Amino acid sequence: MGSVTTLQATSHFRDLRGSEPLLARFESGSTLLAYFAHQEADLDDKDRLYAALIRAVQSQAPWTRLAHTLLWCGLWPGLDRIYRRRVRYFRAEPADLTEAISVVFTMLVGRLNLARVHRIAATLVRNTDREIMDERRRMQDELSHRVAVRHTAAWSRMLASAPDAGVEAPAGRSLPGELAALREHLVPVIGADADLVLAVAVMDLDQHQAAKRLGITHDVARKRFQRALLRVRRQLTASSPAVAPPSDVDGTQRDLGKPLP
Repeated sequence: MGSVTTLQATSHFRDLRGSEPLLARFESGSTLLAYFAHQEADLDDKDRLYAALIRAVQSQAPWTRLAHTLLWCGLWPGLDRIYRRRVRYFRAEPADLTEAISVVFTMLVGRLNLARVHRIAATLVRNTDREIMDERRRMQDELSHRVAVRHTAAWSRMLASAPDAGVEAPAGRSLPGELAALREHLVPVIGADADLVLAVAVMDLDQHQAAKRLGITHDVARKRFQRALLRVRRQLTASSPAVAPPSDVDGTQRDLGKPLP
């Protein structure tokens, strides 16, 4: 708002009024912004004014920066709603969302085809929101793919050492084959944590060893192992509600939520 009232901005707005007759009725950038903030102002008229500012931005004239600032301030309520609605997805780095809004909004203004847009303000705000969330999903998918590749490589290394794990496979089936079959059943339930559960519960590695082979810390491995066991128990309960918890040889029921001795 301060940059709109400088002497340079006042001079540039005077030139901008000369290049865009629609803006001629406003004495300054401040009066234009006051009109944008007026809730009872005609929306079609506002859109025509936004179109004039976008043309000024795309013209790369000396007043381009001022026009861009006026667009920012005029559409600030809509951009602010994007921030408030999406900041929960950026809790670790909320500044990343601010930067994303700035970058995406600037990009959209620069490439907007005015001949194909009816509601300029709504389109800019909606597309900014959509582009930000699409990019976030792309980044998440890429991260998930990298994690999956890393876990697959670690699992392959553990599988290669399976014959030395001291675990016997059922007759007529190799241990790697049996582990691979178990993994196929567990992955739909607990995802990549299947590698951790099999390493600890079947291959008889302790959580420190499994964490090292999977490339994670012991604390992370411990928490993920507990959560994975809980999900497996819930899955078993949902599919066979009448089945009692597994028992030891003496008939004592075992609590799957507690670590095995």
